[in-house]
Amino acid sequence: MVEPEASPHRLVEFMTAVGRCPSVQAAHLVAAELVAEEFDAEVGAVVVDGRLEGHVGFGRDVPPEAHLLDVPPGSDRCDLPGLGSLHTLSATWRRGSGGRLVVARAELPFELGDRTLLLGMAGALGLTLDMIAALERERGRQHLLEVLLGVQRAISARQPVPDILSAITAGASSVLGDRPVALLLQDAADPGRPIVTGAGEVSDGPCHRAVVEVDGAVVGEIVAGTADGRTTTAEQSLLDTFAGHASMALTDARAMDALAAAFRDPLTGLPNRSLFLDRLGEALRGDRGRRNPAVLFVDLDRFKAVNDTLGHAGGDELLRAVARRLTDCTRAGDTVARFGGDEFALLLADGDDPHQVRAVADRLVASLREPFTLGQELTWIGATVGIAHAPPDRDDVDTDVLADRLLGDADLAMYTAKAAGGGRSATYRPQMRSARRDHLALRAHLPHALARGELDVHYQPVVELGTGRPLAVEALVRWWHPERGAVPPVVFVPVAESTGLIVEIGRWVLQRACRQAALWRRDQPNLLLHVNVSVHQLRDPAFVPDVVAALDVAGLPGEALVLEITESLVVGDDAALLQVLADLRALGVSLALDDFGTGFSSLGYLSRLSVDLLKIDRSFVTGLAEPGGRQLVQAVMDLARAFALRVVVEGVETPDQVAQLLAVGCTTAQGYHFARPGPVDVVTAFLRDHAPAPRRTPAAGAAGRVSAAPVPGGPGHAPTTGRPRAVAR
Repeated sequence: MVEPEASPHRLVEFMTAVGRCPSVQAAHLVAAELVAEEFDAEVGAVVVDGRLEGHVGFGRDVPPEAHLLDVPPGSDRCDLPGLGSLHTLSATWRRGSGGRLVVARAELPFELGDRTLLLGMAGALGLTLDMIAALERERGRQHLLEVLLGVQRAISARQPVPDILSAITAGASSVLGDRPVALLLQDAADPGRPIVTGAGEVSDGPCHRAVVEVDGAVVGEIVAGTADGRTTTAEQSLLDTFAGHASMALTDARAMDALAAAFRDPLTGLPNRSLFLDRLGEALRGDRGRRNPAVLFVDLDRFKAVNDTLGHAGGDELLRAVARRLTDCTRAGDTVARFGGDEFALLLADGDDPHQVRAVADRLVASLREPFTLGQELTWIGATVGIAHAPPDRDDVDTDVLADRLLGDADLAMYTAKAAGGGRSATYRPQMRSARRDHLALRAHLPHALARGELDVHYQPVVELGTGRPLAVEALVRWWHPERGAVPPVVFVPVAESTGLIVEIGRWVLQRACRQAALWRRDQPNLLLHVNVSVHQLRDPAFVPDVVAALDVAGLPGEALVLEITESLVVGDDAALLQVLADLRALGVSLALDDFGTGFSSLGYLSRLSVDLLKIDRSFVTGLAEPGGRQLVQAVMDLARAFALRVVVEGVETPDQVAQLLAVGCTTAQGYHFARPGPVDVVTAFLRDHAPAPRRTPAAGAAGRVSAAPVPGGPGHAPTTGRPRAVAR
């Protein structure tokens, strides 16, 4: 029991402790804790204006039946849930808004000295709260002036509109005690979905609002959260002030245009990265556990080749067409965005079913695989898609962090699909991160591989289809990593492309292959050498001189060299590229159009480039067994004959394919059915064993008979799903 004569000392301690609080709200809680401790009570509470502002003795949410609000001044008894029947004591202060201190305990009833002390503490609390409130008002006024002055300066300096709007929402939040504040602005391009700046989740709970107008028309509203749905006149006035500043920032017509530009891609009209992240954040905050969004990251295949050859106008036209197709593949509630360049992203608000999400991704890939009409030409590109799903349990994860992580995961999945050949989709898995680390390690090691002698050139024979007689060899680069062993070209060639190392590696392959071909031609003077050429090499000013030097050093005539280029390199009227090809032909070098039928097939390009040879992609061969497959190969052969072009069929793997190709007039091929790519000694033996036999008169009955039997080393080898290249396209 506390004696009355001890109360002055205790009151000073009480006032000092409460007076240290930075805000009235904090003072309420500290006061409740101190009175409960002072009176050894189970419950302490502060009641102001009929509201329970601070309390101890219950959980975070005081049950309404606690009756603390109904405890009258003086001493009494009260039944409190979970605590039973308690003695209560209440004391009132009159200063300021007025209020009551309430304590309740089970053991001892309250005596006169307790009541005297609590009355003194209540009066001291009233004085202290008035002092803290005055300081808060002064600090609040100063802070409000600083915030509004900062916003006004930003408007006057014509800072980017999104920055001004973010300053308005952040400033309003700080002035209103860190309550969540958001600006919801109408989006003319998508009226049903506002542009949200600030804390988008505020509109989902109790809140109060102020209208944002431009020239008398409502263009949005500013929304502030509130715990109990109530707001004071002062708070509403503050919100109106910030709404007025938002109206001021948007009143200039140029500001509205800038707002649209800040959230929309100017080329396609699609949402940009900023608006996409805004909507992704909104989807992550809403319907947690019930709807889990999915992010699709879309990267166009071969777009750079189109942009380089058709020019930026053609590239822009293609990007707009891509945007239309992507939009056609999605639902009304989904978001399609362009991040810049050839990168797009999709937000599927309802991505719970991974099979449905994968179906959407595959639909995108299939749609973008269809040709685009640009002017008078048909153009083929393609797309690779990475998928990432939001976790259902994300309550404790920062929304902005999670949004960035999802985009990163989808990007990583896209990269993985691209490394597997592109033109497909892949869903993010955690192990992809280790694969990415491996890629970065290869990227760091590759620049030193050539100097360390880790690269080698293998060769695959090109043969006469009916006899297996070698007509040419194709040079294919290989990398033997000292720790990882053989690194597939499909893995390291794209790395070389992206780093520019492909020019140096391609030059080395050309030099080495020319020297080796010159040696083989001593015994087989008609043997040709095929070397693949990257777009980076063709655009290197030193490429034609490099070819001249390689031929001269090896003593190889230009007529013995066939340079293979892909269709994607030769689209459009690129004068510089066409001149390079003309210079190569002037050296006697032949040009082959590689992987014909998979890219930018055009009759006009065939005549304009004067290519000598078509290489039919292996996909045509594997499709021979499908309906219409044989007729398709026949059509390509007819096209080649019309242009007087030689034809090489790639990827021949079975005797049945040989028979069908012979039936449609194919005479030259390469593939595992005849020989795998191999090092110099293995290919040397193959050339020796399959060199043309001395001519002699055929025996009676043997004339016209064609053998489709494979050469040694062909049968028994497992088919391959792809052919490594010396340089990638």
